[in-house]
Amino acid sequence: MFTDIKSRVTEPEVGVIISYAALDGSPEGIAREAEKYLSSDELYFYGWVESGRVTGICGFEVHSDKVEIHLISVAEDKQKQGIGGAMVTALQKMYGLPLEAETVEEAVGFYRKRGFITTAFHHPEWGEKFTCVL
Repeated sequence: MFTDIKSRVTEPEVGVIISYAALDGSPEGIAREAEKYLSSDELYFYGWVESGRVTGICGFEVHSDKVEIHLISVAEDKQKQGIGGAMVTALQKMYGLPLEAETVEEAVGFYRKRGFITTAFHHPEWGEKFTCVL
């Protein structure tokens, strides 16, 4: 089930899943990412929860014209089982708005597989990145 898990963002197991998607997956980077969601009413932090276990996470922001995905990741033992795609579908159903994400080359395939249109650009700090729109 896709549900609000902002209150669980600092749990160690959730931090591990965050580390797969965060540009800085260090303990300090994960803590900064968690604090960003905890301190903002504009940022949402949802998860795919199975039998009480968080198996996927999705951090996003809702604008008037789109939903901007900031983080999306799945627990290592649950990858390639459709959870990431289910979270994308859930966001589409919840808001009925276009989805947009910015990602790195290692993750752009996930978005392409789900029908996102991707455009490459150069980020001054992170190198080649992609804007993904569905």
